[in-house]
Amino acid sequence: MRLFSFFLCLMLASLLFAGCSKPWSNPNYEGSNKVRDFHFDKDSTDCSTMAGEKFPLDKRKQLPVYEQCMDDKGWTQHRQGDGYRYNN
Repeated sequence: MRLFSFFLCLMLASLLFAGCSKPWSNPNYEGSNKVRDFHFDKDSTDCSTMAGEKFPLDKRKQLPVYEQCMDDKGWTQHRQGDGYRYNN
């Protein structure tokens, strides 16, 4: 029973820490989380709209356009497993 409780606590802790990671960062918005999140939402919406207009109904073709647009706006994507974490 003790071993089960240990693994349960370990799994819960890993889920909590997994929620702290962000897949995108931008050195221009290193300040507050609200400012960074506002600019990310705006840039992401703009890029998503542009990619959707360029390739309607084709998500496979939209993704590279979206990622290039975000890169052009200064955002860097950190893929899962890169180990990058924001300092909150």
